[in-house]
Amino acid sequence: MSAATAEADVRRYESVPARGFVYVWQAAVRITHWVNVLCIIILVMTGLYMHYPFLKPNPVDFPYMMGYARYIHYLTGIIFSISVLSRIWWGVVGNKYASFRTFYNPFNKEDRKMIITFAKYYTFLEHKPPHLLTHNPMAQYAYIGIFLVFMFQMFSGYALWTQIHPDGAFYAFFGSIFGIMSNQWVRYLHYFMVYIIASFLIVHLYAAVLVDFRTHSGDISSIFSGWKTDIKD
Repeated sequence: MSAATAEADVRRYESVPARGFVYVWQAAVRITHWVNVLCIIILVMTGLYMHYPFLKPNPVDFPYMMGYARYIHYLTGIIFSISVLSRIWWGVVGNKYASFRTFYNPFNKEDRKMIITFAKYYTFLEHKPPHLLTHNPMAQYAYIGIFLVFMFQMFSGYALWTQIHPDGAFYAFFGSIFGIMSNQWVRYLHYFMVYIIASFLIVHLYAAVLVDFRTHSGDISSIFSGWKTDIKD
């Protein structure tokens, strides 16, 4: 190998930000992620239709259109609940990247420094964030918030569904929410949260693409393959 070729190889190596790949997102994380995405799309579309029937087919040809929408909504809600609870469980038994143990503690000095760094980045006060293999602090807090919204949607949705059998055991549990707020308020908040979830999806996609392009971390591809790039120091 000539000196010129060797020097060119060194330059090419130095220009590549990745020094290797790390298997970060296990199959359980990736599967629940995409099941959640699909379920959210179906739940939003059927939920909006139940709120305002934007499709008005011939009642002779489709006499049970609303019934189909409700059936799909409830069935998807069950699948979504299983997926969300599975992801929460995997936060306990999964690898270190999926575990709740990776959450940044604002009372820890080093964690707080990282939180401030990413807060500055998302408010355009920092040019480039540090590379992380797991979720960054802002993403983690956003996920905590959206999963709380998911839990409310699941609980309120089952409460509204179980009203068909007010003497049943499921209503005894989920119907307890009606002791806090009226039926109409449960319906209103269940509907309003759709816009919170939709807003989260838009911001989540924007942030994932932005960080991926800025850090070359492979965030987008990793949710398909599970592998992320390990950036050179």
